Amino acid sequence: MKQKVLIALLICASCVRLSAFAQQSDESKREGFEKMKAERKEFVSKAMNLTDDEKNAFWPLCDELQMKKFELNKPLREEIRKIMKAKADNQTVSEADYKRVIEMSVQVKLKEAQLDQEYIEKFLKVIPAEKVFLYQGAEQQFGKNMMRGFDGRNPNKQRNPDRRNPDNVPDSKPTT
Repeated sequence: MKQKVLIALLICASCVRLSAFAQQSDESKREGFEKMKAERKEFVSKAMNLTDDEKNAFWPLCDELQMKKFELNKPLREEIRKIMKAKADNQTVSEADYKRVIEMSVQVKLKEAQLDQEYIEKFLKVIPAEKVFLYQGAEQQFGKNMMRGFDGRNPNKQRNPDRRNPDNVPDSKPTT
């Protein structure tokens, strides 16, 4: 009887610890996401050379656009997760399911393009066209930096043009 009570207590304690760990993991993810958003704003603002007034007018619109895109992509992300889970569980995914997600992806991209067009018009009401142009380039550059694992804090960091030889070390093979 004492062993059953002890086992039950251990199981409850483990569940509490796992729940706390899961929350901590979610909080950690949220903190990482918020940090990335702050770095993006800093990177993009610097690249655009925004004044304080321009920042105050531009960033609420930009944040609104990003939130709309995030919401627009939710159903697509869920469908992709379903396929990935099915694949991980060695379940068959039909050709029709793949086609449906591909079509969904195309439709989301088209809607994102419409949102971009709508918000560029809004941006042009609060900042000059040159800065909208710089915004587009800075967003692309930040995305590239993130894909490379660069944290976005140093927009002046130069990528090595010789990707096959990142340290610019000469080949040790003699030339003939």
